[in-house]
Amino acid sequence: MTDINTFAELREALPALRHYRCLNSGGVAPTPQVTLDLQQAFYDREAAMTTTNPELYQVYTAELAALREEIAALIGADSEEIALIRAISEAISWVAAALELQRGDRVLLTAEEHPSGYLPWLTLRDRLGLELVAIDVDGDDDAFLRDLESALTANTRAICLSHVTTERGIVLPVDEVSAMARERGIVTVVDAAQSFGACPTDVRQLGCDVMAFPSFKWSMGPYGIGAMYVRREAQERLQPSGSGGGAVTEAEFPPGSFRLHPTAERYEFGARPYALYAAWRASIQLVNDLGLEAIQQRSAELAADARRVFSGVPGARIKTPDQGAARSGIFTLGLEGAPGTPLAEHCLKTHRILCRAAYGLTAVRFSFHAFNDASDIQAAANALEDFAA
Repeated sequence: MTDINTFAELREALPALRHYRCLNSGGVAPTPQVTLDLQQAFYDREAAMTTTNPELYQVYTAELAALREEIAALIGADSEEIALIRAISEAISWVAAALELQRGDRVLLTAEEHPSGYLPWLTLRDRLGLELVAIDVDGDDDAFLRDLESALTANTRAICLSHVTTERGIVLPVDEVSAMARERGIVTVVDAAQSFGACPTDVRQLGCDVMAFPSFKWSMGPYGIGAMYVRREAQERLQPSGSGGGAVTEAEFPPGSFRLHPTAERYEFGARPYALYAAWRASIQLVNDLGLEAIQQRSAELAADARRVFSGVPGARIKTPDQGAARSGIFTLGLEGAPGTPLAEHCLKTHRILCRAAYGLTAVRFSFHAFNDASDIQAAANALEDFAA
């Protein structure tokens, strides 16, 4: 695998940057060439051997075991607490089903959750009669925690929140939320789409029961897969609501007996894209080469520079609060009188800048990863000024 020791080397390793300015790592990040090459190499082997050829399957089994170890190391977990899944919405749906919720049960979310974080609960709300409460976020941790605590009731069963919000990049106090929930027996589910691969994360310190994240955002992995951390002590409480091949160590029918994996592999079942999981390892290696502390610091510095540059753009309305050194690489702003969707389309079609509309489609969101630089910020500012002219 390729070693990446500087941000400039990472920039050179991303072929998409030869065609676009990629400021959408919070949506889909560019994939490193080494990852693409490894993915294709596995596809070539599948073409020659078929995917479940016993020899290739043995290779994939080892690759997936190594991937669980590497993901666990990045977030301070044990590999037995890692399940390889397809999407955050899949993980949250499983948790919601495992809780066996009833009419009148309450679930707390933030008002800025991604659809992956709220749609599973909305589905159950309409079917079971749940009570969903959205807590506002604005970067003030004390106010957020007060509002959340005041919304807790005896019927509160789960708190589902982002580690970093997708709309404005606000870092939430997950550790304090988890502590508040734990003492009341409430399950805490964290959407880490905007933090995994972007900043140091320690699930022991965060204290959450479940944390899920995709491969294709800040960790720059292949599209369409992800992973889920389930705290060891929570695995028995959160029994899989479905099952299939891969989730058990043994099964017999008739008479009808089975034994679930004693680890988080109990949440993995069905045909899966083994080549994508194996290729994700190359991207994670690049993240490890750079170091999560360095990535977070670089992104925070770029977001701070963007605040200074964009403040000089006529009509700019910055939506992301400044959280100092804890800030994420997500920076959201709007132009007075301009909807977010045409603004994002202008950035793409006229300036070849990948970004997206955000915050109720009233603004545009730029995601600054370690591979971005000052020229990307200035190009985005030029695009906004050009649109306003």
